[in-house]
Amino acid sequence: MIMQKLIFLALDGLSWNLIEELIAKKRLTNIEKIINSGSSSVLKAEGFLSSPKIFCSIFTGKKVEKHGIRDFYSKEEDLKSDQIWDLLNEKGFRIGVFRPLSVWSAKKFDGFCIPNPLLLEKSTYPQSLNFIGELDKKARSEKYSIFFMIKIFWKLVTFGFPLIQLLKIIKSSILLAFKRGLEERMHLLKEIELRIHTNLYYKLLKKYSLDFSVFFDYSFDTLGHIYWRKKGEKSKYSEILPNAYKIIDTFIGKVNNYAKRHDYHLIICSDHGFEKIEKKYRENFRTIKVLTLLRELGFYYDIYGIFMIGSVVFRLRPDSTNSLKDFENTLRAIKCEETELFNIKSYEKKLIVKINDFYEDTAGLKVELPNKKTLNLDSIIDFNPGHTGAHSADNGVFIFNGPLVKEGNKIKDITPYDITPTILALYDQPIPPDIDGRVLKEVFKEKPDVI
Repeated sequence: MIMQKLIFLALDGLSWNLIEELIAKKRLTNIEKIINSGSSSVLKAEGFLSSPKIFCSIFTGKKVEKHGIRDFYSKEEDLKSDQIWDLLNEKGFRIGVFRPLSVWSAKKFDGFCIPNPLLLEKSTYPQSLNFIGELDKKARSEKYSIFFMIKIFWKLVTFGFPLIQLLKIIKSSILLAFKRGLEERMHLLKEIELRIHTNLYYKLLKKYSLDFSVFFDYSFDTLGHIYWRKKGEKSKYSEILPNAYKIIDTFIGKVNNYAKRHDYHLIICSDHGFEKIEKKYRENFRTIKVLTLLRELGFYYDIYGIFMIGSVVFRLRPDSTNSLKDFENTLRAIKCEETELFNIKSYEKKLIVKINDFYEDTAGLKVELPNKKTLNLDSIIDFNPGHTGAHSADNGVFIFNGPLVKEGNKIKDITPYDITPTILALYDQPIPPDIDGRVLKEVFKEKPDVI
């Protein structure tokens, strides 16, 4: 049998309903071409729509009870199952892994490995790619700047980064320096990230002769939460998402051309889609400005916070010099109008923190920190966040293209658990007996033998 090769583009929050809308307007020509020449389906998730959980199900073929990764606060020791790259690596395939959420350390594949983009500190394999970790660190602290981009300019140029893309990134960095507030800044940050990482991955793809590689990006999830709108709805930010989808469409076109030239199969997949949050459900929505709060309290390098529904989950970073209890005591000491600011539920390895109710008119309210510093309340609490989009279980994306895949094939009844066994079948590899999904035999021109 001819050895098969696969490129897997995992795009958190890429939404089928917006893809259809933009294809109808002829704005996603590359994605449209790949859909028409391959097999595709809406991917439907189930249960709580946590990206780490769903993507780990996609990469293992197993339900959360078997793989153990439930949310962003899950750690490497929680992982109970091999993922698709582990299974293929054991069989001698060359692997390249670019920033998936369920990789926490640099695995020494016969290729490359860049771990989870949300880690504050991380190494890469090979070590020459450590600057990608530094880029992720800057993104997490929202401190991309023209000065940082100039500092790393030579590194990117020597790596072969396209000059025209670098100039676009520097232009966005200059604009970013003059923007304030979530809605004004976030789309520029995500555009910078998207341009950087799509171009870096494409360079790595061409540099290494890989049998299997994964590219992960979470820009569409962040942008979907902040800038989602109904079909036809106009606003100041109406073009933010279409423009981001155009950037990824251009990237997908380049990757698809490379795949065709080198006999790769291509999968484009998301964990969930998006839908509009009605205004009545967004009234009085408030959120903690996590990074600002951690900086003001002196815990930026000790604690990390992940947004959940109506709350933030705080956990201790590895090698922290403080304890979670120290942080809890500090939070409890924060007062506004002589009342505790936060409602805190304490667990062994995490804190779940909500904002206590306050007056509707927050103008002029002050908050007192334990270090005797006094701040405006709205400097650490956002009372008007731009969240307009919610996760949708019914608009995830699955697109499969390649020499052995049927063309123009619309399939149904696909789950996240079906993708890993389908990939294993493509590679003529055994299907582990404890996998919860099935091989999607209906996508292949000739049904593979399932071992």
